[in-house]
Amino acid sequence: MSCSVYFVSTLLHLFTATAIAGERSDEKAVLVFIDQPEGATPQIVELVQQWALSPFAEQHLFFGRLKGGLSKLKKRRRLFSDLKDLIERLSPGHLFVGNDRRIEFQYAMHIASSQAQTVTGHYMDEGTFTYVGREASSGLGDVVVDNLLKKLFYGFWWKNPVTVGASAWIKEIHVAFPELIDSRLHGKVKHCLSADSFQSDALQQLSQMMLQVNGVTKEQIHGLDVLITLPHESLFEKNTGYRDKVLTLINGLEGSIAVKYHPRNSGEDALNLQPLGIQLLPSSISYEAILPLLNSDVTVIGDVSSTLLLTRWLRPEIKTVSYRNGTENKKFEQLFHDLGVELL
Repeated sequence: MSCSVYFVSTLLHLFTATAIAGERSDEKAVLVFIDQPEGATPQIVELVQQWALSPFAEQHLFFGRLKGGLSKLKKRRRLFSDLKDLIERLSPGHLFVGNDRRIEFQYAMHIASSQAQTVTGHYMDEGTFTYVGREASSGLGDVVVDNLLKKLFYGFWWKNPVTVGASAWIKEIHVAFPELIDSRLHGKVKHCLSADSFQSDALQQLSQMMLQVNGVTKEQIHGLDVLITLPHESLFEKNTGYRDKVLTLINGLEGSIAVKYHPRNSGEDALNLQPLGIQLLPSSISYEAILPLLNSDVTVIGDVSSTLLLTRWLRPEIKTVSYRNGTENKKFEQLFHDLGVELL
């Protein structure tokens, strides 16, 4: 039986990997969590270990955000050693990733390719950057400085992508809207992700597990009139007026309103919205788990978030609104216009 390895660092990657693995049932699917904070095992990893309908025969965890100076270097070397052992044992024919800049994926591709076998690199739709591109990847810092440093430090197997999904390691891409992808991805073999695959029994079970462990009910989600999805807290720090803009937005809304923060925020309520009567949905719950439970009359609001893209793809009947956050971008606005997202 051929083997495919799925590298995931976000909940979206996990859901997409599950959807794809479910369609490739003739393969042994192995799940690898990467870029996770060093220390305690993330909640989602523990849930996957208990997941009865998981399509993955194995799951592994590699911490990526390491602490320390010299100790960090030693940990990185140990990570590479463990990853090398895993890839050599599995001899995978396919490697999937949601961010081909991840050093774990590129090193795994290098090791797999060194085993004198054919190995195919796959990019799984990461969200908005698939369609508008990641400009930093083609800037001087990434193309010259970062690229050279990585080649010198890690090896010449490092391949800098001009945008997410465009590295030379990637041959095939799996995306929601093939007709809207960034032009730099056109040379890849394209696969259209099936929305039906995100409604599988396996993903429904995982979604329910996420809700239960966080004390959220289906009725709570279904009863919402407005759901506001917020970005990583780093944007709040860069834009001191962000909270005021959100408050102005909320003041114009009616009904049952809830907010969902980014899962990697350091706290649960960075903008201190709960005292205003706004419900907080646990940030650790995947938006992909929430989306199927929303009623058709709800309004989903975000800035340039991938949650809006997901909503237009998986629940096109739901009204979606993007609000200006001080970082307006013509490419994002054009993408949302093409998808039917209302712009405030």
